[in-house]
Amino acid sequence: KIEGVEEEIKGVEIKLSDQSLTDLDKKYWRDEKIALRQKENNLIQGRNNLILEKNNLRQKQNALINTQSKSKPLPRFKYDMEENINDEYLFPYNGIGKILLKREAFVNKLCDEILDPSKVEEVSCNHYFRSARGNGKTTFLKLLGKELENRNCEVYFFEHAKFLDDYKEKVFEQAQDEAKKTGKTLVIMVDEVQENIHSGHWSHLLKESKNKVVIGAGIPQLEGGSPDFKNKHSSSEMYFNCQSKDMEELIEVFMKETNNKNI
Repeated sequence: KIEGVEEEIKGVEIKLSDQSLTDLDKKYWRDEKIALRQKENNLIQGRNNLILEKNNLRQKQNALINTQSKSKPLPRFKYDMEENINDEYLFPYNGIGKILLKREAFVNKLCDEILDPSKVEEVSCNHYFRSARGNGKTTFLKLLGKELENRNCEVYFFEHAKFLDDYKEKVFEQAQDEAKKTGKTLVIMVDEVQENIHSGHWSHLLKESKNKVVIGAGIPQLEGGSPDFKNKHSSSEMYFNCQSKDMEELIEVFMKETNNKNI
């Protein structure tokens, strides 16, 4: 637009150079030139304002990029089952149960299998546990996470698979590097896997990294689809498996519940 106005001004100057113009015509073209100059100045000011606005937006963009590049750390595991055990609205996470069975013998056996050195060194050391809604998957993950922490693991816990996409891939890589420096095994636990089966993170979590354990829990079997967990466990593998010490715990709980010491 500025270039167009400059061309118009050149045309007016050519008109004004005509010696045959009357005084009235000269006045008309001088006024026209003044108006065009004003129009040009307004356009130049508008252009400068747009450049300033562009620079401001670019600064905001850079600040946003810098903020995003400083990704928040992965969510660390927190064992909070004991805190809510007496609150029927909180324990276990609005599920149907109100009694916490720690299943220590069973959990220890599973952790032995999960942390088998020959498996942890594999590229795809991962496990998926499935069960119907309300059957205690979250409680089960919490019990596993506590024992894995006790075994010198660096445990992170995603209470919902949708939260995976809140993090950059490099944050997972950094967590693995930090665990390696401290001599710990990195464990990433993901609940409600079925809610985000198409996340781009599954590829590197399950296939591309060594010395990492990924444990997921969800409802479907995930047969032939993504995410491609290597070790898939049915709901029956989340409970007692008839471990003697765990049965003693179960009997003790029922004795306490019935207030009958003679059982």
